[in-house]
Order: sequence, then C-alpha cells, then structure tokens
Amino acid sequence: LPPFKAPYQDGFSLLVVLLRPQSRGHLALASTDPAQPMKIHQNFLAAASDWHNLRAGVHMVRAIAREQALARFIESEIAPAPGKDSDADIEAHIRAAAITVHHPLGTCRMGLASDAMAVVDADLRVHGVEGLRVVDSSVMPDMVGGNINGPVMMIAERAADLIRGQIPLAPSESKDTHLDAPRQAPMSRAEALS
Repeated sequence: LPPFKAPYQDGFSLLVVLLRPQSRGHLALASTDPAQPMKIHQNFLAAASDWHNLRAGVHMVRAIAREQALARFIESEIAPAPGKDSDADIEAHIRAAAITVHHPLGTCRMGLASDAMAVVDADLRVHGVEGLRVVDSSVMPDMVGGNINGPVMMIAERAADLIRGQIPLAPSESKDTHLDAPRQAPMSRAEALS
C-alpha cells in the first residue's frame, strides 16, 4: 500500500566488542605545513591478542545464542554462517564485518613531565607550552571499558573548573543509603501495565 514499504524481517544481532585492544595506532605529520591534515595510522588488529579475543567473543556469542532462552527465537544464523567454525572462517568474517566505533583516545595522554609519552599534566596543560590545554578524549592515558562520552564530559567539566580557577568540590561524606536498601521484587507485567 503506497507509500508504505513492507516491514523488515524480524531478527536480532549479537555483537562482539573489543573494549581494550592491545593494537595501537599513531599520528604522524604529513608535512611541515600546519594546515595539512595529519596522517592517521589506526593499525587495527595488529596484535595477536586482539584476534584471539575477537575469535573467543564470536564463539561466546554463538554459545549464548544456543542457550534455550534465545535458541527458540533463531531460525538460522546469518553470519558468520552455520558451519563456519574454524579460526580461518571466523577471522575471514571479522575481516569482512569489523568496524570501529570511532572512540579514539590517548594521543595526548596525561602524565608526569618525566613520562616521555605524556603530553599534558593533571591540570590538562601541555608540558612546556604556556597557556595551552587539551580538553578531550586524547588526554586519557589508557582505554576505558565502555563508551567514552561520560568520561569526556567529566574531563570538560574539570577543565572548566580549572580554567575558571574554581576549587573542585570535596568528596561527599554522606552515605548512599539507596545502595544498602533491601531490593524490592520486580513488578509483574500486570503491575507494570496497570
């Protein structure tokens, strides 16, 4: 019935995410002209441990899909595809399907001036350059085990306080009583709908 299209076929995905890759890329100057973009060498999957962890992740999500709770919803596996179980098959699937989630970080890592790899200090000031701070995910000295949006917002909040000369709040001494409260039984579907 125009203008409507047929609905998509029902389905779901189980994805493997490599939260702490060992492979490291780098940035390089393209030329002495500061207006030229940098060269970005992402170096994805250069470490053998990254391949090992992704293969293990594919085996794990397949095992989860075989569990009774999910298996009844699965007519067939689409990818990597039934029977594609060897390391070579799984690596071929990873090569064809892997994507980045575009959360680069650590190119201007925070650290002591004695750390040759550190670019900024704890107050986000660039070592050896007066009046310049870096305020983004590049100051993170290491990977986080999740999305970086929240930590980046906190870095920005901290930088705002530093730039304005505001003293950070002292840690709270109040006890979070909600963490100690007895847990309530989950609502039934009928209670939730009423």
